Amino acid sequence: MKKQQSAGRVLLAFFFGFLMLSGGGFKAQAALNPANFTDDLNQLVLDGNLLLASMESVTLKSLTMTSQLATLENSTQIYLNSVGDVYKMVSASKDNTTMSLTNEMLVPLQTLSTITASLTQSLGGLAGQIAVLSSFTSLSTLESSLTSMLRLSDDIGVMADRILEMSDQILIMADNIGIMADRILATQIIQGDNLQVIVDASLATQKNILMMFSMFL
Repeated sequence: MKKQQSAGRVLLAFFFGFLMLSGGGFKAQAALNPANFTDDLNQLVLDGNLLLASMESVTLKSLTMTSQLATLENSTQIYLNSVGDVYKMVSASKDNTTMSLTNEMLVPLQTLSTITASLTQSLGGLAGQIAVLSSFTSLSTLESSLTSMLRLSDDIGVMADRILEMSDQILIMADNIGIMADRILATQIIQGDNLQVIVDASLATQKNILMMFSMFL
């Protein structure tokens, strides 16, 4: 009997030791801080506008378009990771957070959606530049450039999904939906309109890229 009790104590001590060493894997996620979240959204808006300005300023050249698009792809991936970090924070907190929505929170969410739509349209402009340059650009350069364009289109699509999902999760957390009904409705309309722009522009860009693949490669 004493041996069984001793073994039980050992097992119990081992179990609690495992919980401590596991780094809090069983702890509840921290609640989302509204002020910090608003700051994160505003930073995403600033970084998104910089990325958009960078993309819109690109004038492709036949000899350097590979490196130009690779640089742009890297910047887009960095920004996508930043969006993903905020999205993960919101997702991890949605089950234990209740907060009041504010204009300071909803406005940057609207702006992020608009920025993503603008990125997609700017990407279509880059595809047009490639088409113009294609007749005097090497096949290897075209292949790598068009591949970068497809990756850019995919990254921007994922970005749009994350922003839309984040907006939906924030609405689930809200405790003042009735008070903010008009603003929330406007946000959802803007999100929906921008998402349609993103989908249409992405499909058109990808179609053009695949057409160039078939024509030149």
